[in-house]
Amino acid sequence: MKPIPRLVAILLAAPLLCAAAPAPPPVIQPLPWPAPAGSTQLWNATDLTGWVPFFKGGIQPPAAFWSAVGGVLRLAGKPTGYIRTIQSYGNYHLHAEWRWASTPAKGVNNSGIFVLQRAPDVVWPFSVQVQVKAGSCGDLIAQGGLLFTPGQTNMTAKKLVADSEKPAGEWNAYDIYLRGNSLEIYVNSIRQNYVDQLPATDGQIALQMEGYPIDFRNLWLQPIPTLPTP
Repeated sequence: MKPIPRLVAILLAAPLLCAAAPAPPPVIQPLPWPAPAGSTQLWNATDLTGWVPFFKGGIQPPAAFWSAVGGVLRLAGKPTGYIRTIQSYGNYHLHAEWRWASTPAKGVNNSGIFVLQRAPDVVWPFSVQVQVKAGSCGDLIAQGGLLFTPGQTNMTAKKLVADSEKPAGEWNAYDIYLRGNSLEIYVNSIRQNYVDQLPATDGQIALQMEGYPIDFRNLWLQPIPTLPTP
């Protein structure tokens, strides 16, 4: 066989080199980051249209478990439960800003954002919890029977680098990228986690209530185009 000329070999290899190149890091805007044009605004800044509350034991939602002032959604934190979207979503960039309502006692400021959530409504449902507990933001928790990979016993994927969250009372941001069955997590623009081979590619999104008042604002998502199969 005659050897392949060098230029031809380079041209043949070029598509492979391009395919192997890592995706550029996302461009994350400073806070506040309102919903961009063409995005889906998950919370309408007025009421809970499009959301369903669920509380431990299936109890009826108390009247004062949430409030809205000036485009900020405050969840009282008690009783234990969550609010979730009615609709399921896949292949998206989810942006969520949060802050603790005041300086809480150590260990009680706990919340989370659930993604890939599936029925039934229970405490806690099949989903990946993106941790919002102070000091643990960036951790991912597999819950409700979801496993990060088949046979894995460790239910928590720890954050990759040192804490990047802000002190109580200041606004923080999660930017969550669900691409197929992979999750990439940024806390205040710092890449904090990545998992793939997840057993789901879409699901509901939920905000957890677990003990302390927490504020949310600018809850929106943008679809990520599905990549063509190679």
